[in-house]
Amino acid sequence: MTSTTDHVDGLLADQLALLPSALAARLSASPPASRVGLAEDGTRTWTRFRNPRPLTDAGCMSAVHELPDLGRPVLLLGVGDGQRLAWLLAHTDRTVLAWDPDLSIWQALLGQLDLRAYLVSGRLQVLFGPDLLHSDAARSAVRVVHPDFAAAYADAASMLDGTGPVALMVQGELFVDDVARALRDEGFRVFRWDVGHLPHAEHDHILRTSGAALAVAINTHEGLPEALGAHRIPFAVWEIDPNTTGPAPVHGPAVHTAVFSYRAQNLPALRRAGYRHVSHLPLGAPVHRFTQAPSTDPTIPIAFVGASMAESAGRMHSELRALFSDQPATLERLSRVLTIQRQDNRRWQVPALLETIVPGLRARVRQDHAGLDLALLLGEISAAEKRLNWLAPLGPLGLRVWGDPGWALARDHGVAWAGWADHFVDLPRIYADAAIHVDVPRLYQQDAVAMRVFDVLAAGGFLLAEHSAELVALFRPGVELDTYRSPRELADKCRFYLSQPELRRSIAAAGQARVHADHSIRVRVRSIVEHMRTLAG
Repeated sequence: MTSTTDHVDGLLADQLALLPSALAARLSASPPASRVGLAEDGTRTWTRFRNPRPLTDAGCMSAVHELPDLGRPVLLLGVGDGQRLAWLLAHTDRTVLAWDPDLSIWQALLGQLDLRAYLVSGRLQVLFGPDLLHSDAARSAVRVVHPDFAAAYADAASMLDGTGPVALMVQGELFVDDVARALRDEGFRVFRWDVGHLPHAEHDHILRTSGAALAVAINTHEGLPEALGAHRIPFAVWEIDPNTTGPAPVHGPAVHTAVFSYRAQNLPALRRAGYRHVSHLPLGAPVHRFTQAPSTDPTIPIAFVGASMAESAGRMHSELRALFSDQPATLERLSRVLTIQRQDNRRWQVPALLETIVPGLRARVRQDHAGLDLALLLGEISAAEKRLNWLAPLGPLGLRVWGDPGWALARDHGVAWAGWADHFVDLPRIYADAAIHVDVPRLYQQDAVAMRVFDVLAAGGFLLAEHSAELVALFRPGVELDTYRSPRELADKCRFYLSQPELRRSIAAAGQARVHADHSIRVRVRSIVEHMRTLAG
């Protein structure tokens, strides 16, 4: 008796055998990881970011039922679970071009949906990954985008339209969609490169056939400078996040790679990691996301959106205890470092204190533990303590926070924890509906202006941010935002501005205009592109 698994495996093999041999070889490779999974009820799921979603076409069949009768081939941008594809093939006589960049989706579909007759007749044409860049038939076809996953395929139209240069946008989460959009606005045809879910041979195929003039990544990725350098593709990295293990090391000259860091203080570490071209580039705002007009009658007195860092601080404590479990004297000295740092949360002192109290330990840990930075382990602990201690006094003034459950620690102070905030859905609403927004940056990166600053101002919100040289180099205090230097001053200014709605609105409007003009993600991407052209020239 033939099992279901044997049938699926056999169907996949049968259908791959009907494809051009080179394409079949690409689609038969084993991916190192898969975004396709199964829910508890057996429903197939697909994970773009962190949460799996049903991989189904059930809610989007109208897009194919209502196609205009133009007789042209149909191009499916994203094949989903295959329902639309099967309906088109069974109920029309159109040629269907089906494209998806996800290997696991193709393998799941070809393993469960019998399309052999259409593959033999030529009515079904399979396009995988960068194939879309080179398909003349796809350019003239009627396009149907999967509405449930439209954001995942947002770059596809740029691959088909125009004759601009190709940019490889390394898949990821924060900032990636916005940078890809900015690249499209700058005239690039953008291919989303999913480096974590494709086999090595497919990466090589992409680099050989895409014709890319540029590759862009958010944060450093080990192996990418070397791979892109072998094909002489310029590679721009925009570092936007703290990382306790430091930048991914480079194992070659990386002459075609440039790194732009949100922190000027990170440039020496990037050079130590092997990057030759490094420069400082502040963060920016995705201004297109913030279209909701600011409320004239805000329902939230004071808002803060961000991590409490309590959980990560706990993990850092555990990691420190594990690292030095047999060295109680060292743990005691590290505790002294934290105690001294707690006495002054305006200045980041941990690196200097480590060299004074436990000289050489930071360098040894970095060498023995794959770049782990002891200062940043301690920094996460210090930053969590500062953020909780500085925001808790605002509870009686109406502070509401969005973020992780660690904020429950501040409830006794009257702080209202509102749960998680979705970056794409909730943030625009929150930023438009609070009288005052507060920024308390991580203690160990006070030299960087946080993403929160740009986003709040882009949305037209009024912001109180901790004073720093970097902040006032970008914005005018009292004109486009305001600043504070201590928790007492923060509370005093909150009281003042809560009583001054017209002044808040005037400052917020000026801050919004400044971000739109000078500090959008598109402005930042344009500067990256110009820099890369200079580097290539």
